[in-house]
Amino acid sequence: MSGGSAPVPHIDIDPAHVERWLAEFASFGAHGETGVWRTAYTPEWVAAADQYAQWCTESDLTVRRDAVGNVWGRLQGSDGGAAIATGSHIDTVTPGGRYDGALGAVGGLIAVAALARQCGPPRRPLEAVALCEEESSRFPANFWGSRAIVGAIGPDDPETIVGHDGTVIADAMRIENVGP
Repeated sequence: MSGGSAPVPHIDIDPAHVERWLAEFASFGAHGETGVWRTAYTPEWVAAADQYAQWCTESDLTVRRDAVGNVWGRLQGSDGGAAIATGSHIDTVTPGGRYDGALGAVGGLIAVAALARQCGPPRRPLEAVALCEEESSRFPANFWGSRAIVGAIGPDDPETIVGHDGTVIADAMRIENVGP
């Protein structure tokens, strides 16, 4: 390394731990032997989001949920500043596989927790995130969670986006107690 940078430490992550969490996550909306049917703002999706929040808490991360239901686990940095975030969506196509999205969300959380355990507090905050409604399987609102993060949801969107089953996205959010 040049410039006097410290060597990058080796981070140990147990693959069996990753697989256990993915198997547990797949139980929320399990469909057949390997499939998952977990669309946004359903009881299965809420259960998965709650499990993710619990894992964040168990990993000593501060948990928050934003206005659309994205779940954030934060490890505060010693120097403050903007956070470095990692994660993925936890909804699925219908039916989807057990790894799509879930691996990125679970893997990001496990990586942040491993960094904290093995390297100590980071200089900048680290966040693990489980995003909602990327796939548009229930609502024609792909990247809903990501769009919320960057402010790309219009004020009328929640009341005007109608799902494939006729449910308005704002109503689905209210039924599952998601949102502000």
